[in-house]
Amino acid sequence: MNLGEITTLRQLADELDQLRSTRGMSLRDLGKAAAKLPKQNGRQPTLPHSTASDLRNVKSVPQQETVVTWLAVCGVTEEAVQRPWLQALERVANFHQQRPPGAVRVRDARPRVLGVHASIQVDQLARCGPATSGRNELPLYVPRDFDADLRTRITLAGQQGGFVLVTGDSSVGKTRALFEAVRAVLPDWWLLHPGEADVLREFAGQPAGRTVVWLDELQDYLDFHGGVPAGVVRRLIEAGVVLVATCWPDKRTKRVALPADGEPDPDANDRRLLSLADVLTVPGTLSIHERRRAEDLAQTDRRIRVALDTPDAGFTQVIAAGPELIRHWDQAPAYAKAVITAALDARRVGAHAPLTRDYLEAAVPGYLTNRQQATPPPHWLDNALDYATELLHGATATLCPVAAGMGTIAGYQVADYLHQHALRVRRTEHLPDTAWHALICHHHPDDAHSIANNADLRGRDHEALTLYQRLIDNGYAFAAVQLVDLLGRQEAVERLRELADNGDEFAADTLAALLAKQGKVDHLCERADSGDAFAAARLAELLAEQGDVEQLRERADKGDWPAAALLAALLAEQGDVERLRERSDNGGWPAETLLAELLAEQGDVEQLRERADNGNGDGFAAMRLADLLAEQGDVEQLRERADSGDGSAAARLAELLAKQGDVERLRERADNGDRPAAMRLADLLAKQGDVERLRERADNDDWPAAELLADLLAKQGDMEQLRERADNGDRPAAALLADLRAKQGDVEQLRECADNGDGFAASRLADLLAAQGDVEQLRERADNGDGLAAIRLAELLAKQGMVEQLKQEVAAGTAGAADALRHAQSRVPTRDG
Repeated sequence: MNLGEITTLRQLADELDQLRSTRGMSLRDLGKAAAKLPKQNGRQPTLPHSTASDLRNVKSVPQQETVVTWLAVCGVTEEAVQRPWLQALERVANFHQQRPPGAVRVRDARPRVLGVHASIQVDQLARCGPATSGRNELPLYVPRDFDADLRTRITLAGQQGGFVLVTGDSSVGKTRALFEAVRAVLPDWWLLHPGEADVLREFAGQPAGRTVVWLDELQDYLDFHGGVPAGVVRRLIEAGVVLVATCWPDKRTKRVALPADGEPDPDANDRRLLSLADVLTVPGTLSIHERRRAEDLAQTDRRIRVALDTPDAGFTQVIAAGPELIRHWDQAPAYAKAVITAALDARRVGAHAPLTRDYLEAAVPGYLTNRQQATPPPHWLDNALDYATELLHGATATLCPVAAGMGTIAGYQVADYLHQHALRVRRTEHLPDTAWHALICHHHPDDAHSIANNADLRGRDHEALTLYQRLIDNGYAFAAVQLVDLLGRQEAVERLRELADNGDEFAADTLAALLAKQGKVDHLCERADSGDAFAAARLAELLAEQGDVEQLRERADKGDWPAAALLAALLAEQGDVERLRERSDNGGWPAETLLAELLAEQGDVEQLRERADNGNGDGFAAMRLADLLAEQGDVEQLRERADSGDGSAAARLAELLAKQGDVERLRERADNGDRPAAMRLADLLAKQGDVERLRERADNDDWPAAELLADLLAKQGDMEQLRERADNGDRPAAALLADLRAKQGDVEQLRECADNGDGFAASRLADLLAAQGDVEQLRERADNGDGLAAIRLAELLAKQGMVEQLKQEVAAGTAGAADALRHAQSRVPTRDG
């Protein structure tokens, strides 16, 4: 069997057993031969008869170390020869990984469904042969110069999770290149193509590893209220998911641009989201090398030949029938041209959802002459739509119907290439009144904000006002900000106040900012006194800007925390030590903190000491005094204060002694019970690699030394010393020893230590068995009273959708099984292994 076709444990076990048989070796011979192999990473390879038998009998997925040892004793030692075996092992280990709802394997994904443009269709020449018929869905792929870079980025994302964004104009080949790259690099992963942002957010709640999330035309997911939160993408990346997306350059540029000072920032989330992406830009034309590759492929695919021979457009655009779209629009009959143009204009001003027949019927008259409006032919709209939806070269149409069920059209979307062309040629064209009226009456609710913004930018005040009012009525308080310039300011304030009084926090914050910008102190006072925290904060900022100390003090004395904080900041800025002391002595902690900062800046050791040593014990003053003494290198005063019980001084003294490398003084203080000194001494010894002194202190119950000694031994890979210390009750050593064994996949040693009462080993063993999907060993340990194994068993059964087995564990009283069952039953579909 071809190793590249292996997907099940049975297939892998049979191939390994066949390899053993051809070498004439028994299972016991394998173990003896393994004992003669050279050590790897300081360990002797082993292949016990029980392990080899378990693999042969398909009892559990083997560790990579086991397979490598099996191959080595059979004479397969070169890394390049072992690689296909290990790739097969990886496929086996992940074959039963849970399938996200709606996902398919990358290798089975259909490019047209993912957004790859259909190709022009041409008659093939006889010499091209049947194998390369022009009726194939896609032409042969012309390798691009950037393919290696793109595939490297996807490979890196696959190792730790990531977000790869490919930008480029419509029909430049970005989606096809991305599809070919993902299929080449991650063919065995799941591929999820969410139809809308809600599906993506739902998946982020329970992400599955080894999944590619496909977001062709990213802007379509962002152009709706709520969009895709940056936190969702960050969680997916952290879960090891690979997100791949395409986007037009201008759409990305608009979202990453910073707003002008004082202006709203509606793209703040998208800017954070796009900052997570590894961006690659696709050029609009083929390079010399790419054209040469295309010439070679043109001998077997005539579509490539036609595209190369078309001088008035780019290769990829011709392949996707781009120029034909423009000709079809330019040469359209009057009513069809009006329909297409009305659709293009609607898209230009923010209508992203499919355009309904009702919209087109209402908008089109504005694109016709009076005579054309008065004397339309019978069925003019049907005929116009037939023309607009006609497939060109079998690839695409100027308007593409969008289904609302079998045989039902929800609306029409314009072809991307034609839309980009129209953005240029109709950039300064006004939409007729009929088009704006149709948009008001027939737009999709998700497009309301973008259409309102476009109307505002184009001076269509009535339409903008109407849409903003609707948005506010539907709870979109941000729209009230735009109303400020359309309505009188007072009317906008009243609208915001109404929303704020009904509990809308965004409206309350916006109202407070607007009142502060207008300098309305009385209005802010009124709202702050009624409990509006946003107004209180803005009022305090405004009073601080005006330097109004008296009003700030009055409000601070009434318990207004923002006023108290800003009053203290203002007094500190003015260097008013007396007033800061007065407020500090009356219990105002912002004043207490800033007074200590101010005295430290002035180097006033005496006042800091006085405040630190007074009856109330000003902790901030004590900290700043210790900082100041440390900056001055005053070891004696720090020691005196540390010996008097000043924790801040003790910490700074230890830091200072460590910085000076004064091991003896640190040891002396540590031996007298000074914890900061013990910690700094341990740090210093660890940096020096002084294992002996760390061991000496660790053996005397110095926990910082014990912890750092264990860490140092772990970094050095000194398993023997870690084991010795762990056996003597050293908990940090036991924890790190268990971590090292888990990383090495050493199940046997972890099991032995766990059975002897090592809680760290038990925890790591349970995690390792869960990661391997080893239900049987987890169940065995759970039945023997291992609570962690029981919890991991329940989680693993839930993750794999094994509801019936979970029910059995619930009946058996397995810890965590009941909760895991409720969680699993809330997710569908389920399966049982």
